[in-house]
Parts: sequence; structure tokens; C-alpha cells
Amino acid sequence: MIDEPLPQDWDWLDQLVGTLDDDFVEAALERPAEQARPALDDAFK
Repeated sequence: MIDEPLPQDWDWLDQLVGTLDDDFVEAALERPAEQARPALDDAFK
């Protein structure tokens, strides 16, 4: 039996993690360039 209210949003995560530094945010938002892999073209047809 659960006798605590369940969270309805993600606010609880902010309290758990705290603030993120700029380097972490930049790394998390970074999108690597797409890689050309012609050898895999035949494997996934």
C-alpha cells in the first residue's frame, strides 16, 4: 500500500538533481554529425 501522494510532474527531479553547470548542458544538447556507413546499407534493406 502506498500512502504518499504520487508526483504528477517532474518538479521532484529538480530537487533531486539540483542545478546543472553550463558544460553539462552544452554536452547534453550537442548533436554529433551523422556518420556515413555505406557498408551497412546492404544490411538494413
